[in-house]
Amino acid sequence: MTKEQALTLLSQKREAMRALDMAQSLMHWDAATLGVTEKSLAARGEATGWLGGETFRRFIAPDTLEAIETLESVSDGLTEREQAMTRNLGRQYRKAKAVPPEEMQKFESLRAQAQPVWEVAREANDFEKVQPYYEKMFDFMRRLCGWYGYQKHPYDALLDDYEKGANVETLDAFFALLREKITPLVKDIGKSGVKPREIKGQFPAAKQRELTPWLSAFMGYDLSRGKVGEVEHPFCMTINRNDVRITTKYHENDLTASLFSVIHEAGHGLYEQNMDEALENYSLADAASMGMHESQSRLFENMIGRSRPFAEILLPKLREHFDGFEDWDGETLYRAVNIARPSLIRTESDELTYCLHIIVRYELEKALLTGTAKVSDLPGLWADKYEELLGIRPPDVARGVLQDVHWSAGLVGYFPSYAVGNAYAAQIMHTMKKTVDVDAAVSRADLTPVTGWLREHIHRHGEVHEPATLIRRVTGESFNPEYYAEYLYSKFTDLYQ
Repeated sequence: MTKEQALTLLSQKREAMRALDMAQSLMHWDAATLGVTEKSLAARGEATGWLGGETFRRFIAPDTLEAIETLESVSDGLTEREQAMTRNLGRQYRKAKAVPPEEMQKFESLRAQAQPVWEVAREANDFEKVQPYYEKMFDFMRRLCGWYGYQKHPYDALLDDYEKGANVETLDAFFALLREKITPLVKDIGKSGVKPREIKGQFPAAKQRELTPWLSAFMGYDLSRGKVGEVEHPFCMTINRNDVRITTKYHENDLTASLFSVIHEAGHGLYEQNMDEALENYSLADAASMGMHESQSRLFENMIGRSRPFAEILLPKLREHFDGFEDWDGETLYRAVNIARPSLIRTESDELTYCLHIIVRYELEKALLTGTAKVSDLPGLWADKYEELLGIRPPDVARGVLQDVHWSAGLVGYFPSYAVGNAYAAQIMHTMKKTVDVDAAVSRADLTPVTGWLREHIHRHGEVHEPATLIRRVTGESFNPEYYAEYLYSKFTDLYQ
């Protein structure tokens, strides 16, 4: 096979697999935003299982490997994007080839059935409903670690799927740093006696919906190339480069839940919308990693959305849509949206304690994969760890082990990316502020300098660079979580001194 033949073959496969992926994405969107009947679960599971299996079979066909090996043999004669494509496809192929096709189809079917059951179990506060699905899921994950192979820890095999190069050794050190820096600060804040004013009241969902278009557009998300849906667990989904969808959930007694989920998902959407469209021709129209993706959502949600300048911009909009803000000023709002205290729900937790929630999940996934914990023990183990790290104990499983969609969706190894993304965001913001006056841009209600800088340095590159390379290119140094620790310390000592 010649180089030209290899590139043509991969292009043809890419088009077919893109169509199959789009069909799966649309089915997922339909189920998440509109719901499905219980009687349809089996048929939907079979359909999504077939789509996933067909994508898998097309990808692991022998001619795919021949094309990859052909390009690997002439790597020096490839463009930067062709080299990145070859590297990524080679990595994906060798992992995918290790998994028996019939097992992958069963996994896709399991995912399709498990997520709706999780939603019912969570609503019913009944762990036993979803327990059999979790047991099957973690059984598959343990076997997947073996199929992928690993050097030191089975968890490494899954972590690499979401954050290339991540491993238990590195993450143990990262989370140890966060424990060391965050835990004393949380305790000091609890003893400070500072009691910021809180946002309380009833906030009609209809009024919150009216605010959403302005909020997402302010962050740079292009609504002409996307839409906002309503779901139980907010997410961002890319159907194609000009159809990037975000979601939220409106809580009538909690205005900030939707407010910041919209900003968060818009950050994800902005990354997707700003990728160079030509990258689709190289299978590189994706984030460098889940951690890098999360860095963008967290940068917008916390470092812009919870900033002093944005509080001044947001307050008039809140007065326009809701009662009760007449006697508020920008500083009061800024402090209200940055209240730090231990809480039960990860997605509703404050910026300071968020990573403690991730540590709980990280440690439980490690234990489940090594067999030192059983799925049946999860409710109790979860509660114990929350008591240890956050000083609070969930009163039920709905606010405990059933709060996240990830395990029902087969996303084992994903959680650490959230914490890594926070640290990336702090390092990126530190660098960006050297040349961009971020606060001034927010105050002018014009984030063009910010989104332009991010597009140039991060978004447009998609998956051309691996995360370790990209963070070094952007900031001039390797991943350095000390920026995140310093950011948190500086911000929250100022708020609670």
